[in-house]
Amino acid sequence: MPEVLRSARHAAHHKNTVGVGMGYKLKGGKITGQKCLQVYVVKKKPKAKLPASELVPEVLISGSEPVTTDVIELGRVIPEKLVTRNPIQPGYSIGHVNVTAGTFGALVTRGRAYGALSNSHVLAAAGKGKNGDVVLYPGKADGGKPADRVAKLARFRPFKTGGAYVNTVDAAVATFDKAVLKRVRSEIKNLGVPKGTIKKANLGMNITKTGRTTATTKGKVIGVAARLQINYPGVGLVGFKDQVLCTRYSKPGDSGSLVLDQKSKKAVGLHFAGGPGGSFFNPIDTVLRAMGAKLVTKSVKLK
Repeated sequence: MPEVLRSARHAAHHKNTVGVGMGYKLKGGKITGQKCLQVYVVKKKPKAKLPASELVPEVLISGSEPVTTDVIELGRVIPEKLVTRNPIQPGYSIGHVNVTAGTFGALVTRGRAYGALSNSHVLAAAGKGKNGDVVLYPGKADGGKPADRVAKLARFRPFKTGGAYVNTVDAAVATFDKAVLKRVRSEIKNLGVPKGTIKKANLGMNITKTGRTTATTKGKVIGVAARLQINYPGVGLVGFKDQVLCTRYSKPGDSGSLVLDQKSKKAVGLHFAGGPGGSFFNPIDTVLRAMGAKLVTKSVKLK
């Protein structure tokens, strides 16, 4: 971090401040060629109304070099959720009618029917749902209402509770209603159509995904054949085996995202869980076998 940023850290403690960074000074909304220390604020205020402790000096001294400052109004910065009603596309918010929201991971087929692949805890209320239940797009937490029905739950793998390491997937498929097929796309937001599948993730593999909460992010595989236990609210302790651990690439709401190998753009997993230290996915071939589904690997126009 440049020394000038260290000297400006005090600015980040003010309630009106979003952050600081190095960039080019703006003049009349246009970028100039003058480098400066940028101070990002929720709202610009007249200097006369600011206490001395919150005033940003026009120039700071970093070592022996003066550095110009620039205050930029950004508003309150929040995560931008991927929420839409049209098109119906992988990467966006989806959910069981009684669930908050997760991510439409990928377009799949089961027989002649097209469906949305995601997690059981997204589409099947962690196994408490039943086939035929309504699925909303976007999910309930993102404004989804009964009129936003796009699919019905078609298949999911019930959890074996108790904590024993016997479960292999947190997965479900919802079959799209015929009335919405013309709005359905196979391309994952920002990533395109998956180019196939990879049976096994390798340590060090660079991966990417697009999810409802954090959009398109990247990570690296740091653990394979992993075992973990997750306490699903209202369900109980569920133990998983043969999972894949990556550096942190997700936040809540990204559940159900399809995980791709960055290099080949082939699917390697279905994201389902994470914590401050990392994110986990189910191996994709295990998921597809459990769901009796095939991944759509070309651009399609449904009717």
